[in-house]
Amino acid sequence: MRIRELRKARGLTIGELADRVNVSTPHMSQVERGLKNLNNHLLTRIAAALDVQPDALISSSDRNDIGKLLDLLADLPAEDVERVRQFAEALRLSR
Repeated sequence: MRIRELRKARGLTIGELADRVNVSTPHMSQVERGLKNLNNHLLTRIAAALDVQPDALISSSDRNDIGKLLDLLADLPAEDVERVRQFAEALRLSR
């Protein structure tokens, strides 16, 4: 999710964005960190508050890097792919 990146680029605090989409600041924080799932209504409200299309919130800012990573993963054995997934998950949780 690119919500944090886009929010910061627009100079908004998490509280200001939460107010704009009518959710609590802790709820918005959990959404940004991937701890809360988004429904279509909240995704649409966040996109409107950030003045972007909803798909901009869930697509990569650099699709080429994602494609390169997927190409590398495709050539790895399943157990190595699982190690990469576990590493990526650990990185995500450490933020």
